[in-house]
Amino acid sequence: MEAPLEDGATLHHGAQCYNPSSMPEKDHLILTAIGPDRVGLVEKLSEFLSRHGCNIEDSKMAAFCGEFAVIILITGEAGQLTKVARDYREIESETGLSIAVKAPSPRKTTEAFIPCTLTAACMDHPGIVHKISGVLRELAVNIESMETKTYFAPMSGTPLFQLEARLAVPLRTNINQLRARLADVQRDENIDIEIAVIAGFGTK
Repeated sequence: MEAPLEDGATLHHGAQCYNPSSMPEKDHLILTAIGPDRVGLVEKLSEFLSRHGCNIEDSKMAAFCGEFAVIILITGEAGQLTKVARDYREIESETGLSIAVKAPSPRKTTEAFIPCTLTAACMDHPGIVHKISGVLRELAVNIESMETKTYFAPMSGTPLFQLEARLAVPLRTNINQLRARLADVQRDENIDIEIAVIAGFGTK
């Protein structure tokens, strides 16, 4: 559940927050892959990782115009992850996917933040993501995840756009300024935009 941001609220007076520096350290590896979509790709990838003693901690997968794309956050012991990085071309050859692996970089900041969600919906037109992400960048808000899709209205066939994102809003960010800037985009681009604090992390 999510709690809407109240008028006049700030994110730095008594608000609960996440502090990345307090999160436990694990050994991770990131795997990305893309290639022709076919049945069984997920099973083959997961079997390869399981065989190497690794776990899928998080993943995003989708098929676009006949192409399958995936990004996977892998956890395991250092030696197991090293073997994945060494052997991934085996599964690349078997599946026809183009695969890349990378060890995550250390966090550059330990700044505490408030986790929020942002949703947007409108008639589809160019520049929507650019306008919204520009406001977030200017106010130092990090986009932790984002999904967008276009679809057609049932009756009219009008192309519609939908966006859902999870944000990390720094405690130093003025929420009223963020709301005002998003309201400008909402008015100028004719977009319905909503931002909410994830439940359990409301302001006081």
